[in-house]
Amino acid sequence: MSQHIEIFAALAAPFSADEVRTRSQNGRDFQYITARMVMNRLDEVLGPVNWWDDYTPIENAIVCRLTVRLPDGTTLTKCDAGGFTTTLDTSDFEKSGFSDAFKRAAVKFGVGRYLYGDGVPPSIREALARRPTDAVQPQAQPAHAPSRPAMEVVNGTPPKTGKALFAWVKERDEKLGCELLKSLSDWGKSQDFPARMVQWNDEQVDRGHSEAVRRLGTLELAPQTSAFAQHR
Repeated sequence: MSQHIEIFAALAAPFSADEVRTRSQNGRDFQYITARMVMNRLDEVLGPVNWWDDYTPIENAIVCRLTVRLPDGTTLTKCDAGGFTTTLDTSDFEKSGFSDAFKRAAVKFGVGRYLYGDGVPPSIREALARRPTDAVQPQAQPAHAPSRPAMEVVNGTPPKTGKALFAWVKERDEKLGCELLKSLSDWGKSQDFPARMVQWNDEQVDRGHSEAVRRLGTLELAPQTSAFAQHR
């Protein structure tokens, strides 16, 4: 049995009925969850700074490498490839590949796996049976957790547009003096994103926010020197 069975059971827990969507294909109904629902589950169970993803394009597909950090500080990476949905909008075409790859990689950690109809391993079922129905999702903490102010800056509603992400990052730069805007802009260039953050699309904004949260989680800020902590 896995050392962190409760974490994996929390990841594999069923979603509420209003979170699961249905689509028809070839006369059959299929249940599914959105990529953002998967992000929410990872945030709830692991904490926003304890998972990250990166992508590699291959012929006719995208490979997602999804990495999680466990309570003892170790990391575990699983990957899978996602295909593209043919649409007239090329941005939707690319976005579908990233989302599909991300969700498929998350399934390997148990997220939404039950929706495929094949169930989950017996050890996961047993751990799920032990969990109370209103159980709070466990959050994995790294062996050397970042200081409290660095964790606090990731709270709130994630930005949904490039303009909102730019303002979100700039605000944290002003409060923490961490040059996040420059480092995230450089990261965006390495991902072949548009040069201006305000021009990033929804998928790029989601990935950029996750990367920003990951970088903020590495900060070692003393509570007495954090401008954010002083102005809470």
